[in-house]
Amino acid sequence: MKVTFIYPDFFQYPDGTFMPEGRIYLGIAYLSAALKEAGHQTSLIHVVSPPEREWLVARVREESPDLVGFSSTTHMFRHVSRWAGWLAEDLDVLTACGGVHPTIAPEEVINTPGIDIACRGEAEGTLVELCCVLEAGRDHSRVPGLWARRGDDVVRNPARPLETDLDSLPFPDRSIFDPSLFCSDQQPRGTLMASRGCPFNCTYCSNHAQKSIYPNPEHYVRFRSPENVVTEIEQILAGDGGIEFIRFDDDVLTVDTEWLGHLSNLYRERISMPFICNSRVNFLDREMAGALAEMGCRVVCMGIESGNPWLRGKVLNRHMSNERITGAFAACREVGIKTVSTNMFGLPMEDTSMVLDTIRLNAACHPDTIQVSTFIPYPGTDLFRLCEEKGLIVGDRVDSIFEGRSPLISTEDGWEPPAVKRNFHTLAYTYGRLDDLGGGVFSRVAARAIDCLVLSRVLPSPVRRFLFDRLNRWADGRFQPEWIKY
Repeated sequence: MKVTFIYPDFFQYPDGTFMPEGRIYLGIAYLSAALKEAGHQTSLIHVVSPPEREWLVARVREESPDLVGFSSTTHMFRHVSRWAGWLAEDLDVLTACGGVHPTIAPEEVINTPGIDIACRGEAEGTLVELCCVLEAGRDHSRVPGLWARRGDDVVRNPARPLETDLDSLPFPDRSIFDPSLFCSDQQPRGTLMASRGCPFNCTYCSNHAQKSIYPNPEHYVRFRSPENVVTEIEQILAGDGGIEFIRFDDDVLTVDTEWLGHLSNLYRERISMPFICNSRVNFLDREMAGALAEMGCRVVCMGIESGNPWLRGKVLNRHMSNERITGAFAACREVGIKTVSTNMFGLPMEDTSMVLDTIRLNAACHPDTIQVSTFIPYPGTDLFRLCEEKGLIVGDRVDSIFEGRSPLISTEDGWEPPAVKRNFHTLAYTYGRLDDLGGGVFSRVAARAIDCLVLSRVLPSPVRRFLFDRLNRWADGRFQPEWIKY
């Protein structure tokens, strides 16, 4: 059997312009490796710009696959659904769609014209079995992990159990990716995952929705053996002489301290290369920061998301104090690790004062790079259900959390909300510079004055807006450090 994967890897904006991404996607790489190990063939159409219909149909016809496999997030499904329709009208080929969106919104996917199969959950075993069944000419509609059309009906099979032995999986097949399509940030990095799953249930994240579909959700968080991880890194480095650092794409690399200690020993002995990872403030204290630095860590990404304790705990289900958050960032600074904070705005029940809380908490943390995204409600998540119950979802889906557009109804009027969000970085670094002055009378008064420009109703709105704009024009770029590629 031959499987041709189609992977959308760009952002398209409402005016038709787009931004190519061009990255290795490990999900498809793992699937390709599993299929090749089972004796099948694979190819990839890596779509880094909005394709013309004729081009995409011609590329699939050229590959002549037995099965087309789309991989889709919720953001990208509007593109995938359109492309699947093109193929259904012009070609006679079986089409499956896997990835996060079919896992959390299978009804939408299987009811999309042009998609014959929705694949739910981790799919190495599912896709291999599907290809074996198709090759034998048998009915594929009963393969576990698939929702499949059979005539006018849909067969909805349960998800397969999670694979608990990640070492049994072949290393991702990176050969199907064309490096000429990679973005510049991708070129010097060797990307891999040492684990799967996240132990937390943040209400906005799809992890808890994905975990709920498996018959063994207690095994959702799994780690590969340190030896297996290091062997893959050695393979990556042997195949590409341009790699300058390793990027661990795990949700939280620092969950298991004993496991990380074993990995650290092997990594320092056999790799000894700078790396970047994701952590969480709950799992990063001075001792852990020191261990990461000794191992070779240069950058850690951690989520703040909201600086308002009530919103963070009650709405997002992220239970951590402001002190714990600032302590984790401080621990990294002390050992020379640069930090990236991730943040959201546009959350349900969030007002402008809460966005300022997030800005001020970033200022207290002094991250080297601040990532800001707009909240998007993902199907199947707790926060999606809350937004539905409150009737907040009014807009269409967007391609990226970084577009700045929200599908939620706005509950605030005035110039203040968009102005604060637009100047998030400038304000955070300005507050941070005031904090660097030692928290004296001047810095406290100046910070309070900025708050008043946004929140006070004593001064007329036009006056506050004029002063706010002048402040941001003066401060823009003045205090912001160099952007870290992560």
